[in-house]
Amino acid sequence: MNENNLIASVALFSELYNNDKFTSVTDILAEFIKGVVVQENKWTITSTELTYLLEKIYDFKIPESVVRTTVRNRLKDTVSSRDGHYVFDTIIKDDFEQLNTEFISIQTKQKVIIEQLLNYIEEVEKNKISESEKYFVIENFNKYLLDNGVTDKYSKYISAFIIKNQSNFEFTSNLNLIREGIILYQGIKYTADINELGKWNSELTIFLSTEHLFNSLGFNGLLYKQIFDDFYNLVREINSSSKNKNGDKLINLYYLEETKNEVNYFFQTAESILKGSIPLDTSKTAMKSILNECSNPSDIVSKRIKFENDLKSMGIYLKEFKSSIYDYPEYVVEDESILNELKNESEKKGKFFDENLCRQFFKIFTKVNYFRGGESKINFEKIGHIFITGNRFALYLAHQSKVKFEADDIPFAKDIDYITNKFWFKLKKGFSDKSSLPKSFDVVTKAQIILSSQLNQSVYQEYKRIQEQLKNGTLSKESAIEISYELREKPNKPEEISIDNLDNSLEFLNSDTYFEDLFREKEKKEQVFQETLKQNEELQKVIQRLDIEKKRLEALEIEKYKNIEEGDYIASSWRAYKKNRNLNLIYTIFVFIVTILPIVIGFILKANKTLNTWMESLGDSQLYIWLFLVLVFVTELFGRSYIFNKEKVKNGWIWLTKMNNKKHTTEIINKFKREFENRYVE
Repeated sequence: MNENNLIASVALFSELYNNDKFTSVTDILAEFIKGVVVQENKWTITSTELTYLLEKIYDFKIPESVVRTTVRNRLKDTVSSRDGHYVFDTIIKDDFEQLNTEFISIQTKQKVIIEQLLNYIEEVEKNKISESEKYFVIENFNKYLLDNGVTDKYSKYISAFIIKNQSNFEFTSNLNLIREGIILYQGIKYTADINELGKWNSELTIFLSTEHLFNSLGFNGLLYKQIFDDFYNLVREINSSSKNKNGDKLINLYYLEETKNEVNYFFQTAESILKGSIPLDTSKTAMKSILNECSNPSDIVSKRIKFENDLKSMGIYLKEFKSSIYDYPEYVVEDESILNELKNESEKKGKFFDENLCRQFFKIFTKVNYFRGGESKINFEKIGHIFITGNRFALYLAHQSKVKFEADDIPFAKDIDYITNKFWFKLKKGFSDKSSLPKSFDVVTKAQIILSSQLNQSVYQEYKRIQEQLKNGTLSKESAIEISYELREKPNKPEEISIDNLDNSLEFLNSDTYFEDLFREKEKKEQVFQETLKQNEELQKVIQRLDIEKKRLEALEIEKYKNIEEGDYIASSWRAYKKNRNLNLIYTIFVFIVTILPIVIGFILKANKTLNTWMESLGDSQLYIWLFLVLVFVTELFGRSYIFNKEKVKNGWIWLTKMNNKKHTTEIINKFKREFENRYVE
């Protein structure tokens, strides 16, 4: 096993804790104790040596008293005492192989995640990371997961990396094992008596900062409210199950005068924004919530009153400090020399140091110190009073040994996650039911909060820069408004940070010339747009010309086919017409022949001597022939209107008279042409 691998150790601790085989943290700690004995082949050993080896192999810094208690209570079947030493039975080797295998498996998974992180950073920065820098990244990744501080340089990349992979269940589970394991480890590390787990017995007054007052009522968004609710529900659980000697609740929630003044300033600023006196800084989520649905200053006042009443209904009250803090010099934290020393250290690192804000936090720390009676070198459960805040500057000040008085003192301020973790461990809540875990335990939530905080800080700095540039005239009002609109689009609530806006958020955080680049890109796009518009206009003209030409060609083609169709129509119509007229002519000739045939026959009978002689030889009988011929002629003469088609006869006659008349032919052809054109239009 590798030395000093706290990350893998706490992950394994959490994994074993979730295993039904073990019933308590001391059972699991016993497994690690057996592991160091087998690993070092040290079968006879003192509690001091065991404590040292736990730190050497697993990086666990466990109080020796806890180690002794664990060996005495959990390993009594495999350990005997002799001359102040513990003598371990070699049977414990049987459990070591499984522990070792799981530890190596966790290390392997973590190496894969670290490689992925390094690749991600190189991809985003578009630059290879040196070996020395890789070590720095890994160190900061470990600190990030262990809640042991974060660096401005890599915390944004680590957070973005986690958010990017949030849908990968195995990935988030591996990281959350570490988060859960550190809660267990720190619980053991800072618990005086491991046997007292399951119940909170000490009185504790918690002073809430401004942001937590807003979080309690959802002014800073859903995620912060969920985190506060997780903490608040644990407070209520403790107070409902345990009372102090007077029958009162053990955990009390208050806020100090400095916090009240800051809240008042928020609401006063909201009134000024509503009146139009000052612009809205969209990085202040609580300010946006205050202004929401407020149309006049009286609405702000009503919301302020409701805010105080809602706090009281939750059992959160103002803690008054009636005398001056300087009346108790032995408790005063504020010191000009310390302030200057911290300021110089910050300036050397190129960081801005807010003296006024520092003095304000020092006053709060002094009050906490006063309520503690100046006693901070004590177990957390007995500390009595603490200020919780999410302000990074306040937490930085609180953890300075110069401010704490002593390096081992419990700081005057902690974040809400620290308190939630303490309550959770003390009450033995466990991690098996993931749906009931506090939101702050989730590594994705941590990533969203850190990235959101950095975005809000950058937005705030950008607003300050806009105001300065407007004052000195280096920025136009139009550009300022445009930048302001762009800033409003930035996600400022943790729950708004998602994979969709991750790249843009990182680009905003990484670029010192974000808006210059944005305007330059916008100007370039405008130029491209204008050029494209011009090209489109030219293209449109070409298309119009081509369209006209196309229509002309289509018209010619249509005309061509029309002429062909017209010629075909006229020719076929003329043929049909001539055929019809010729038939009529034949019919007319037939009628003419039939009409004159009796006369012709009679003439032939008389004109032909042979026929005439034959007729005379018939005597009176020839009279019948002549009567028949006369009858046929008279019948045709008077009955032809009924026997023959007069129209055909007429048309046949007309065609006979005009069949060689070119004018008539032209008229008929023109008639067919008009008929064709009428049909074509239809």
